[in-house]
Amino acid sequence: MNAKWSILILILSISFNSQAQLLVEDSCSINICSFNVYLLGGVDHKYKEISIQHKDARYVRSESSYRTPDRITNCASLLSRGNFSIIVLQEVVDGVRGDSAVADLTTSLNRISLKGYKWFTSERIGKGMRMESMAFIYDSLKVDLRKIEGKNSALIACSEPRNRKYVQTHWLSGDFDFTLISCHFAWNDSDYLRRQADYKELNAILHQPLEYSVDPDVIVLGDFNRFGGSHFNTDRKEYGIQQIAYDFELFRSPHIESFDSTLVQLREVHDNPYIEDPQLHSTTVSDNTMVYDTFWITSDVFEEFELENCQWNVDYGVMVYDEPNGNFYIEDLEKLTPKELKYKYSDHRPIWMRFSTCSGKQDQ
Repeated sequence: MNAKWSILILILSISFNSQAQLLVEDSCSINICSFNVYLLGGVDHKYKEISIQHKDARYVRSESSYRTPDRITNCASLLSRGNFSIIVLQEVVDGVRGDSAVADLTTSLNRISLKGYKWFTSERIGKGMRMESMAFIYDSLKVDLRKIEGKNSALIACSEPRNRKYVQTHWLSGDFDFTLISCHFAWNDSDYLRRQADYKELNAILHQPLEYSVDPDVIVLGDFNRFGGSHFNTDRKEYGIQQIAYDFELFRSPHIESFDSTLVQLREVHDNPYIEDPQLHSTTVSDNTMVYDTFWITSDVFEEFELENCQWNVDYGVMVYDEPNGNFYIEDLEKLTPKELKYKYSDHRPIWMRFSTCSGKQDQ
């Protein structure tokens, strides 16, 4: 009997340690996640073989290319702990390679979470390291995807044609009817005008949401490369984020406001003395404490997310999987270099927010 109890305790201990936190989601809320997955579809050889076969039906794929890559399983295991209703992925390789990777990720998520996630990818948005699209994985039992002119998504372009386009989608959950816009802003470290073009467009979206959506409830999320790069001049406002005319009555960005109430004053979390462990707010696995990924919410979303009443790591936060004191820590990952983490998971961390879906009224 003692031996049996010892085995049971060991199993429970392993289960607890591998699932240190599970985000809460109930019948009156949804969790939305944004995750920049480094070159999804462009890392594992499987998807190269699929692409070759797609172009040449005579090509015979290797036996290993029919297995799910470890990286896909790793990401699925991490994301399954979020109880997410919508997962938005940036940096998806455009075409069959990215589509196949997203399909594998969704299948793995369904196997682990016992949910019935569906997925789709956007049209081509432009070139980063490769030509990219964006992906949306969603729980159709929790959210309804609304078509935009007969399509799952639409594209929004800024004034700089070399920059990636943004992907607009429309959703309904309970009485929360909202537009979700996913972005991957320019990194370009030699041309500050490209950075500024993206942020000028974001500023317009946040100040005039009805110019971009039929609904005033607008959530903009993704990788904004906030204060990224080292060759720009802060005093000349060459950093893109400095193009934001912040008005807390019109929009908020909780992941940034948690350490910088101005949104544009502090480059890194460690500059703020009130944050006990800055690394746990960083959205990358690098040694710095930059917050590149974030959510922006317009004033009509304040009813579904009341920032003053929300708690970090409960209602919004960062999935810190690579640090021993992180909320989603995975054992031994702190022993890997940032480059190794990038190829096993990503160079970014997923971020999330929880929104109420039972406010009692819908927009007219």
